[in-house]
Amino acid sequence: MIGRERYAALKKREKLYLAEKTVSTVNALVTGGLALYSITSGGYHGDVLHPYPAAAHYALGIFSGYSLYDTTVMALGAHEPPIMWLHHILGFGGAFAEMCFRELSFFPVAFAISELTVIPFNAIWYLSKFNVPRTSRVMRVALITRAVAFLAIRAPIGIFTMAYAHNQTKGGLPALLNRIYTGRETSRIFATGVFLNTMAFAIMNLIWTIQAIKASTKGRKKEE
Repeated sequence: MIGRERYAALKKREKLYLAEKTVSTVNALVTGGLALYSITSGGYHGDVLHPYPAAAHYALGIFSGYSLYDTTVMALGAHEPPIMWLHHILGFGGAFAEMCFRELSFFPVAFAISELTVIPFNAIWYLSKFNVPRTSRVMRVALITRAVAFLAIRAPIGIFTMAYAHNQTKGGLPALLNRIYTGRETSRIFATGVFLNTMAFAIMNLIWTIQAIKASTKGRKKEE
């Protein structure tokens, strides 16, 4: 695809990612698509505590498998920052636990929609490996597309999740918390883990959105 000479010139990390980016793109399409369908098809309409749609189950299962795969790639020498290790550990742990308890699945499934932003992210990586200049029109469009995707999906996903849960629960979020911690409709320890995971992913998504915006303006500032 990129030629033998160009492949031989790649660093070890880049060779690992050459295959990983393809796998992550497929995961983004499938996991993100299934997660989006789970919500837009009405799977959580009227309740976000007990429903466990089939599409959500498959999304969580695929994401769990991908997280294990990607963590292995990182362990082989990808040298990712701590935040990526945290993302993968919490992501796998949360998805796997959800497949066991099958309660409050709306929260991890809603955040799985943000996997769709991986597509423009990977496109930028491939363009860079094809030596497309950062100041070129194609790269500029890709960088802006990534920033817009992060702003439209990753940044607001935490607020959307809470707002949707509030609107779909009779009595809102206070009633949901009451059902969990007073009514004990599900494990309180598990529910606490879900909420902490939700907060962690909301913060990480904001951090990555800021980074994406900065990256999209870097080339433009140099041109000016």
